[in-house]
Amino acid sequence: MVFATWSALVWGTDARSLASEKAATSSGPSGDDNSPPPGIDISKLDEFERKVFFRVINREPSACGKGQSLIYSVKHDSGCRASFYAVGYVGHLVDSGFTDSEISEKLEKRFREPRHTPIDVSAAPMKGNAASRVTVVEFVDYECPHCKHAQALMRQLVEEYPNDVKVYFKHFPLSAHTNARLAAESAIAAQKQGKFWQLSDKIWANSENLTSAVLEKSAKEVGLDLGRWRRDRDSDEVKGRVEKDRAEGMNLGINATPSIYINGRKYDDPLEIASLRDWVDEELGR
Repeated sequence: MVFATWSALVWGTDARSLASEKAATSSGPSGDDNSPPPGIDISKLDEFERKVFFRVINREPSACGKGQSLIYSVKHDSGCRASFYAVGYVGHLVDSGFTDSEISEKLEKRFREPRHTPIDVSAAPMKGNAASRVTVVEFVDYECPHCKHAQALMRQLVEEYPNDVKVYFKHFPLSAHTNARLAAESAIAAQKQGKFWQLSDKIWANSENLTSAVLEKSAKEVGLDLGRWRRDRDSDEVKGRVEKDRAEGMNLGINATPSIYINGRKYDDPLEIASLRDWVDEELGR
């Protein structure tokens, strides 16, 4: 495994410098295993970062819930593939400047916290192979610039994993974005005519100016029956669909967008393709 270049800034979390810890760092307790596990490349880590890396993987338990350390698990328990990904993840986090405690917290969230109750995708638009082993669900707001960026990444995932990844789209308009709810209702109305993705792409292209007139112009450009589209957009059924998605997101604890779930696990890493691939590959056991 070769480390990809990860962003030093993760949503909601500033990756703090490790410099403040250097003076207090020792090589670790006697008996620690300080040789890299097979398949894990730590060549990018400097001497101090290697100390942090080995300290963490000697201290943290197996990602499979067994009574052994991460480093022992990845070297001696071939049935626990999750530990391999956990050790690689530690390397990424150390390289990005995370402290011991921050790394422990992120390991807990990714590998040990229980998965959420399955998300209802029965009415959600989907891209990809319906039989895929990896299900990605994104809760988005049409006026959120990070959500707009996420769309290119979702398309890339589906293209790179044509047999293994499907992506579902859920609406979570934020109250601070005055036109996001109308845009969501407009997209669902287009879905009822089989043109959700066509209108959705137009909405993203105009995400900084989502007035009613712009939305109607976009609907016309993608060939919708405008009379039917307007009636559907303004209907209680469509408004209820948006509210149902939002309520489900609230129950999941969502308070920002985009919020992404990969096979039921809340994705909590940088919004970039290398990180998303790592999570998908873990689910596929690669």
